[in-house]
Amino acid sequence: MGWREDREGSPPSPGRRAFSYYLISRREATGFESPHTLFHCGEEVLPVFCSKEAARKFLAPRALGEGWHVRPFSTGELISLLFALHERVAWVLPSPLPGPSLGEDALSRLRSRDDFIGFLIGN
Repeated sequence: MGWREDREGSPPSPGRRAFSYYLISRREATGFESPHTLFHCGEEVLPVFCSKEAARKFLAPRALGEGWHVRPFSTGELISLLFALHERVAWVLPSPLPGPSLGEDALSRLRSRDDFIGFLIGN
């Protein structure tokens, strides 16, 4: 699926943080980085991107308002975030394509939050 953004397949150098995932987020007054979510059948869906460029293309046509930006997350940070949002986010959508709504293809790739956490832990 191409989640890692390593240069020419090499592992990240020591001291350099490896960011594998990107979210659209906004810093709240509480200091918490709040992720942008979509809605499907009354439940929140967290779009997760494998590259900064993909996240930017997804964000560009949306008028989300002030403060929304693309933020990198390490695997550990993303797992922690998903646990913190366990009551709010039910689904994860890996690398949705830019566009105004979720198409049939995107909906077929929805993964439950718990399955996605399992995927993250296993990789």
